[in-house]
Amino acid sequence: MTGYFSAELPVRHFLADFPDETMKAVDAWSRDEDFRVRRLASEATRPLLPWAPRIALSVDAGLPILETLYDDPHLYVRTSVANHLRGIAATQPDLVLTTLQRWQASGRVTGEQFAFLARNALSNRLKEGWPPAYALLGYAHDAPIALTPLVLERTDLRESDTLNFSASRTATATVPVHVMIVIASTGPSGRPREKVAFLRRATVEPGQELRLTKAHPLRSTARWKVSPGSYSLALQVNGRRFPAVAFTVLDA
Repeated sequence: MTGYFSAELPVRHFLADFPDETMKAVDAWSRDEDFRVRRLASEATRPLLPWAPRIALSVDAGLPILETLYDDPHLYVRTSVANHLRGIAATQPDLVLTTLQRWQASGRVTGEQFAFLARNALSNRLKEGWPPAYALLGYAHDAPIALTPLVLERTDLRESDTLNFSASRTATATVPVHVMIVIASTGPSGRPREKVAFLRRATVEPGQELRLTKAHPLRSTARWKVSPGSYSLALQVNGRRFPAVAFTVLDA
């Protein structure tokens, strides 16, 4: 069957119609010599593959396949494993957390290789500030951190302008920190919305001042439309939100 399937889409059709037989083939692919075939084993069983139809299997049906692939020597495969876990984490974050903890304890993935898996698998939960995700990566939610108020270079901007901001943080102990920026506004529908983006990872030593600065371009994307109105900017450190500052996007 390895030679028959050439992409994720037809595999997902076979999973829908012949799940048991196809999963046996997928299990064999996870041990194939070709890394592209091993990646296909993960991609074909992802619960939330963006451009493919859903499959009528439980969201965690591919976990046995990932058990074979999570320490794969090829980054292409490990990236698919992380993306697959992120899809599971959308509805079963605790399952993903315990899976990652088990993989970490196995010793088969360590250091940056494990951190890469965990950060990508739990990326949406990190954006939400979920303490267990930060704890897994070694970032204490209640770390003894002090942050100076955010300072904006300008508070009236237009789309395509640059949002320049700065702040400083200190700690009373040696503290690993994971910093994100949170831009919040009210969308065209009147519902609150947020855009959360990674800023920096570092270790703060006692009494050390760590400057946090960025020139963030205000550009619309496929998922985020920059519209005139009121906005706020906050820093999130180890999942903890610090006080926000307001700015305004003006008409073009």
